[in-house]
Amino acid sequence: MRRRAPHADLPGIPDLVEELGRLSEELDEALRFQRSRAERWAESENAYRLARAAAQLEAVDELQKAKGWDRPTVDQQRAWVDLQTEKERVEAHLADKMLDAAREAVRARRAQLSAMQSVATAVRTEIEFARGQAA
Repeated sequence: MRRRAPHADLPGIPDLVEELGRLSEELDEALRFQRSRAERWAESENAYRLARAAAQLEAVDELQKAKGWDRPTVDQQRAWVDLQTEKERVEAHLADKMLDAAREAVRARRAQLSAMQSVATAVRTEIEFARGQAA
């Protein structure tokens, strides 16, 4: 029975270096995407808050004019504000979820890079062990 070299099934150092470089580039790209999603979230959240504030200031007057109500209830005012800010609210919530997805992508890339660093360490240890056995 022929005995295999202890490191014969391990990836080579050039392969590891290439893979680590690729994963590092993917992490950089994920970080850039996360940054852009954070900016988009901040812009859309700000637009929503401004639209909501403006609608809240107009709610009583608009409901009195449109519906002829003397004193609209708080729930009626909230409903009117929600109707007036629907587009901004949806955009802000979508931007928030996209930011969450971007954060998850960064976490996944970091985990992949960490795993590959562990493999590289194991390969280095195996090679050092094999060299010690050959001496």
